[in-house]
Amino acid sequence: MRSGLLGAFLATAVVGCATLPHNPERESARAIIPTPDPDSVKISDVVRSGLIVRWVATTTAGVYDCSLEASEKHPLCVKRGP
Repeated sequence: MRSGLLGAFLATAVVGCATLPHNPERESARAIIPTPDPDSVKISDVVRSGLIVRWVATTTAGVYDCSLEASEKHPLCVKRGP
């Protein structure tokens, strides 16, 4: 009974918080159009806030604000204005 409750608690804790993708450079590159080389993407300013993780992706084409919610599989990256 205890192990079942502990397992349920851990599953809820893992699902309830967002984490940075395993390879944020590659995932950011996939979210940016046109898709840059993942090796050219630099990640900075990572901030975890409850169910959302945010970061800045810098490429030769510009700077992008990226975010990933706990319920999503792929990040959303929006290019900063001039």
